[in-house]
Amino acid sequence: MSSEPRHLHPAAMLIDAIRIVRRSLSAFVIPGVVFLASRGFDVQTIVLVLFGALVVAVFAAFWGFLSWRATTYEVAGGVFRLRWGVVQKNERTIPLDHVQSVDTVQGIIQRLFGVVEVRIETAGGGASEPDASLAALDRADAEALRREIESSRREPVETEDDAGPTILRRLGTRDLLLAGATSGQIGVALSLIAVASQLFDDVLSESLAQRLLETFAPRSVTAALLYVLILGLFAWLLAIGGTVLAYAGFTLSRDGDFLYIRRGLLERREATIPLARIQAVRIVEGLLRQPFGLSSLRVESAGYGEDAGVSTTLFPLLPRKEVHTLLLDAAPEFAVAPPLNALPRRALRRYVFRSTVPFLFLISAATLFSYLVFDLAAWVFAALLLLLPAALYGRLRYRDAGWALEEDRLVVRSRLLGRTTAIAPRRRLQSRATVRSPLQRRVRLATFQARVASGGGGAELRVTDLGSDTADGLIENLGPRA
Repeated sequence: MSSEPRHLHPAAMLIDAIRIVRRSLSAFVIPGVVFLASRGFDVQTIVLVLFGALVVAVFAAFWGFLSWRATTYEVAGGVFRLRWGVVQKNERTIPLDHVQSVDTVQGIIQRLFGVVEVRIETAGGGASEPDASLAALDRADAEALRREIESSRREPVETEDDAGPTILRRLGTRDLLLAGATSGQIGVALSLIAVASQLFDDVLSESLAQRLLETFAPRSVTAALLYVLILGLFAWLLAIGGTVLAYAGFTLSRDGDFLYIRRGLLERREATIPLARIQAVRIVEGLLRQPFGLSSLRVESAGYGEDAGVSTTLFPLLPRKEVHTLLLDAAPEFAVAPPLNALPRRALRRYVFRSTVPFLFLISAATLFSYLVFDLAAWVFAALLLLLPAALYGRLRYRDAGWALEEDRLVVRSRLLGRTTAIAPRRRLQSRATVRSPLQRRVRLATFQARVASGGGGAELRVTDLGSDTADGLIENLGPRA
């Protein structure tokens, strides 16, 4: 396999120029405003600033042309080779069998020119930037490059018709909005609102902030509750909006031993997931989704993604009863749904104890403080109201925990807030271990832990408070075989 060195699409000149202008703006916009203010915004000063901006734009355009001319890529001799650099010449060579994924991203500028950015990740993964990035290729060139790279990892198949990837499932508009409404990201949205309010505090003058506070401050409990309701609704809408931006047009496809994911509203992303690199699948039933029988699918993929140890969304929302069918089409190795073995009855009190012990410490401290300052009876009553839900939560965690070993595949289920079911083949497990604390040893319990490769840090499958004999049996059954 070989090809001649090729240039990027000419749109790369503009993209590079815009990046230079953006960096210049971030560096000089505040000093420029200060300079204009110090000179009283007179015409001569404004003309001088505009002339400086024009010089920056011309330099950026010229540099963009030189960068485009110096950048070439090729696939030859079993490697991908990228050359770039105007003043300092650089070259990066990536063996094709080390390439983990060939993904495409289409931002707003790329969409205007009908091009895509191609990002190449190697099996090492875990970097904050892709191993190689081509800022602008038209779709035909991007697909040709992907085929050239993937052909080194794809088993030859004797077929006459290459119809391309088969679409397995699309996320409709109704499901997209439902995914946002049940995403549980309201806390993240509230954090963004808090950061924005802090920025406003830094920008607004103290007198103006004081007047706004006096005007809008709630003057009754009803008004305060109304403000809280409005803030929560706004955060909920922000969570829905973020989900729409990230997952609009979500499409899962398969072609041979590769899965393809397309998603995004403003920035369209296309990701490649080799089936051979998937280490585990997680079925996540969020706290808001489980009552409606909804879940999301995530995969742990070794060496994949920009962040070490972060799982990738395989499908953001689907009915729990349809997960098995989708896995049969997308990743048959993980398509198992056996009945799970429950934990021993003696583990229940440990789950309840772990859930209530933080509240017990809190109650003890609050009771001591209230005895010295406030009414003791009121604090004890409030403490009991907190303790009962905590105990029920511990019982729920115990009831949802379970495990199974089906056809050499380990299945474990647990709950933090949402309920998660993890599936991993025995051959994907990198390590297995049992942990016994002194309290667990007294009641013949143990914690089973297994780890699979995922990014740079790996991902853990855990079952807490198994019977000791059961945990030892799992270690033996899941060990390497001769």
